[in-house]
Amino acid sequence: MHRFFSECSGVPGDRIVMSEEDSAHALRVLRLDVGDTVEMILPDGNALGVIVGTDTHAVQVELQEMLGTREAMTRVTLYQGYPKADKMELIVQKGTELGCARIVPVCMERSVVKLSGKDAGKKADRLRKIAREAVKQCGRSASPEVMAPMSLREAISYMADEDVMLIPWEEEGTIGFMEAAKTIRPGTRVGLLIGPEGGISEEEIAEIRGRIQASTVSLGPRILRTETAAIASVAALMAVAGEWDIRQSCYPYFSKCLMNC
Repeated sequence: MHRFFSECSGVPGDRIVMSEEDSAHALRVLRLDVGDTVEMILPDGNALGVIVGTDTHAVQVELQEMLGTREAMTRVTLYQGYPKADKMELIVQKGTELGCARIVPVCMERSVVKLSGKDAGKKADRLRKIAREAVKQCGRSASPEVMAPMSLREAISYMADEDVMLIPWEEEGTIGFMEAAKTIRPGTRVGLLIGPEGGISEEEIAEIRGRIQASTVSLGPRILRTETAAIASVAALMAVAGEWDIRQSCYPYFSKCLMNC
């Protein structure tokens, strides 16, 4: 089933239009036509619809059945220490699939890539596009908020608004991730800070602890790559919060590791 975005809300029987970008894709690439069934991603949920009119700039769809929302009740913000190469794109893609509400790239002490100004804006636009495509693939009802890369000091101001702030850190040997996360329930605002390659420095941990309440946790005895740590942490958190069963997820190989954390 092909999925497309619309900025319009509606109920069965209403006619809405796809976004201009999606309209062009539906007609020129997918060769869809009047009578084809599509799934629409609306501001208030998803719906099945039938194409009733085609125009290069605005494909019209008549809504047939409301599917409701597929968004997680637990609002997870992933604060990701900016990694090298295209790892940030992978993290945004998988974080979107797993249900992150917001993704914040953070330029940290050990981040090799440092972005600011126009470069940061361009990268953010690229990451938002990746998130939108991931939403279509996984059937979510909304794109996560993908923010422009920022400093740790700027990110801490956002972390202060979280109900729970967890920091997987290789130097933490006492508190396991699952132990710290077990009290989290649907509806909680949770922040996760994942370090870049090289991890999070002691000075950064001290700065965070000096400004907000946050818990450092362990992901187990093995050192995970930054992209693995991000994906595994979000997957485990969603499972603990009751959003889905990790045993039935598309990442079953993370479960044995995380259940021992």
